[in-house]
Amino acid sequence: MHRLILWGARVALVVGVLVSAAWVSEAARPVRARDEPLRVGYDRAIAAGMRAPRARASIVGGRGASIASFPFQVALYDPRAGSPAAGFFCGGVIIDATHVATAAHCVVGSGSSGSLEVLAGSTSLSRPDAGSVRDPVASSSFDSRYEPASSDYDVALLTLARPLWSSQAPPAVNGVSTIAPLPVDAGRALAYGNPNITPAVIATASGWGDVNPAPGSGPGYPTSLRAVRMPLVSDGLCEEAYAAIEQTITPRMICAGGGRSRVDTCYGDSGGPLLADQNNPPRPPGDYVLVGLVDFGNGCAQRGYPGVYASIADPDVARFLQLGAGHRATPIGKQAKKKRKKRHRHRHR
Repeated sequence: MHRLILWGARVALVVGVLVSAAWVSEAARPVRARDEPLRVGYDRAIAAGMRAPRARASIVGGRGASIASFPFQVALYDPRAGSPAAGFFCGGVIIDATHVATAAHCVVGSGSSGSLEVLAGSTSLSRPDAGSVRDPVASSSFDSRYEPASSDYDVALLTLARPLWSSQAPPAVNGVSTIAPLPVDAGRALAYGNPNITPAVIATASGWGDVNPAPGSGPGYPTSLRAVRMPLVSDGLCEEAYAAIEQTITPRMICAGGGRSRVDTCYGDSGGPLLADQNNPPRPPGDYVLVGLVDFGNGCAQRGYPGVYASIADPDVARFLQLGAGHRATPIGKQAKKKRKKRHRHRHR
């Protein structure tokens, strides 16, 4: 299921959506009928008009983190909810002063630009840090090849109403700056985030998503940023895992987690960063390379099911994020109705 959430009635959404599926990837494997939906339904229901729980927690099995360690991380929220904590539903990555990368399923159905803003430079959603910026989204587009049923090409680009900084040189990712870009570079993503090497690359993800991996229990959305480290999973192992539920893993996807450690990204983390270190030993945050964007999984932290991310190493994904040539985001109504006629194979985050 996609790893996105929205604002509104917590109990009604949890009962209505989590019963029909189990969100992001990695803890004890859930007992699941063959036709039981995977993570997509939750995000789809939200995009179709349902309201999601108020933000309160994030990332399963992770730890608290400072925005200075992830200054490229932003929160997407609906300002009509009254605050970033109440309206939060997805993450995103600053790639330059006026652009944020995120997941297509986060913006398809977002409606007018006035219904979407980003919060940059803050660890907390409930009490935004001094120096943080709330920036309206002027326009958003998603890859024209995006396929909701399979989550292929699940990437989008947000154009902000105002630059996040005014200096000619961008701020550095140095552990001090709280707002800074992390450029899209397919070559570096492949070089430092190759999932098919041994020993496995240890990746890092951040966000404000759900911290509760249990499919039937209520979500927990704290308002402070969290981060988690987990190994990348080879293409072959990831394909084998998801073949059991007839979910295709395409070349535009990269997988992480899914082992016994019960750590993972989860609902609300969609669109946020998956990172690899350039240096050995690692020297974060200055050596971070963007290797993926949070997408979906079979529940959160379910053993045997890695989390799935849009792969920055794929030339098509990287090219779209660098050029932004795609479809303008529009309401999801027709797509949502079409989607409900099919069996959901995964759950977006």
